[in-house]
Amino acid sequence: MEKRLLSVKELSEYIGLSPQTIYNKINRGNFPIPYKKVFGLLKWEKEEVNDFLNKLALQGADARGNRNKSWYIR
Repeated sequence: MEKRLLSVKELSEYIGLSPQTIYNKINRGNFPIPYKKVFGLLKWEKEEVNDFLNKLALQGADARGNRNKSWYIR
C-alpha cells in the first residue's frame, strides 16, 4: 500500500527541494502546494503534489522535456 501523506523530508526528496527551502517558502507564504497539519507536523497529500507537478509540466517543459523549475527560484 502506497503512502498517502508525505512528510517534509519525503516531499523534499520527491520534488527536489531541500526541507529548509520548503519551510522558508511556507513562512513567506509562497509555497504553491497546500499542506495539512497532522499532530503539529506538516503533511502533503501525494495526489495533490502529483496534480501540482503535472500542471507544472503542462505549463512549461523545455525542449529536452525537463520540468520548468522556475516556481521555486525566488
